[in-house]
Amino acid sequence: MQFGTKTEICDSKDSTLSLDRISFIKSLDYSEFKEGHFSNGKESLKYRILSPEKINPDEKYPLIVVFHGSGAIGLDNKAQMGVLSKMWLLPENRKNYSTFIIAPQFPVRSSNYHLDETRGVQVSESNEYLDLFLKSVDSLANSKNIDRSRIYVIGFSMGGSTTSNAISTRPDLFAAAINVSGISQFNNNNNLLKTPIWIVHGSLDTDNLPQSNIRFYEEMKDKGQVLFWEFKDKYHNNILSAQLVDAIPKWLFNQKK
Repeated sequence: MQFGTKTEICDSKDSTLSLDRISFIKSLDYSEFKEGHFSNGKESLKYRILSPEKINPDEKYPLIVVFHGSGAIGLDNKAQMGVLSKMWLLPENRKNYSTFIIAPQFPVRSSNYHLDETRGVQVSESNEYLDLFLKSVDSLANSKNIDRSRIYVIGFSMGGSTTSNAISTRPDLFAAAINVSGISQFNNNNNLLKTPIWIVHGSLDTDNLPQSNIRFYEEMKDKGQVLFWEFKDKYHNNILSAQLVDAIPKWLFNQKK
């Protein structure tokens, strides 16, 4: 996949094999993700974390942050365990990608939207819970065998927006980002020129209109490291196909600061 390119994908009907693969991922037992929480004395944030199957104390491992959509807002520390989190439990991913995965659960919206009247599109903005999480990742990296040059962030829907917020807030922290069906943030673009960013959106998405992500891509394609997959026949809630799930690990692990 080449930076500065926009790929239009037409797949009006997912194959039975693809649908079965996504259903299988959704059915996976996530008990290997251990519970935890971050707190700064004022706000508190629950999360689940998956460790590599085998850890060599002399090695450092990547960390993948997974942000959930608005349907998983809550306090049960379960609802955030969707496809983008559970996909890392697939046997082939456990075998081929030794990595930490952290999936926080936000008690309120992690990203809110407003109209950028100059651009004519919705833009996203974060809150104090994302700030708490980002500061906590620094502490986590110090306490575990995490390679700071390979911290990645991905998210769907509101989580895609929060992905955009996270890299805008801490462009120094992340080696790459994947925004799936989110809303972009634009106020720190010049500091994101060296951050590999993959945007995925469905043309028929009416929950989060694709125009925000398209505008971000257009502004960054000639100067940054951004690429865009536009699924011409997909809506909001069917964007997570087997094709995408299989491509994510390969792309992420080719990126490094």
